[in-house]
Amino acid sequence: MFRSNNRLLHCFVGIALIVLSSAPLSAGEFWVVQVSFDANGSEIQTIQRLELPDGRRAATPLAAGAVSISLKDANGEVLHTLSIDDPRIIRVPMLPGKTQGHQFVVRDTGEFTLILPAKAQASTIQLQWAETPGQPTLKNSPQQQLSLQPFTDKF
Repeated sequence: MFRSNNRLLHCFVGIALIVLSSAPLSAGEFWVVQVSFDANGSEIQTIQRLELPDGRRAATPLAAGAVSISLKDANGEVLHTLSIDDPRIIRVPMLPGKTQGHQFVVRDTGEFTLILPAKAQASTIQLQWAETPGQPTLKNSPQQQLSLQPFTDKF
């Protein structure tokens, strides 16, 4: 589907380190998961393990976004959940000569990065997308299961 851009991934990992280490809480291990999407669905590109020293970790915001994400075990039990803004939507300035403000553009392809707690029993990541970009996620919104199996030997 997509070829991984290592330079971009290293940038995201660096930013993740800065963000995660900025709030004092407890030590932790996290996965930095790079996901790509297109018209055929989503695919995990890479997963990197990230360890933070004692006393440094940020809480994951649980804002109501357009993509609900669940980390699940082999029995389908939810280990962790979060919600993010729809990565298919980007905000761009209006063209010169048009009304002032911004417009929203829906991308057909792209990548986004998730930071999830490292859980040994995790086997899938479930993505539940809003049916229409820019709308909230509903209970009957499309779901996609991304297997962690190809990455288990790296954990």
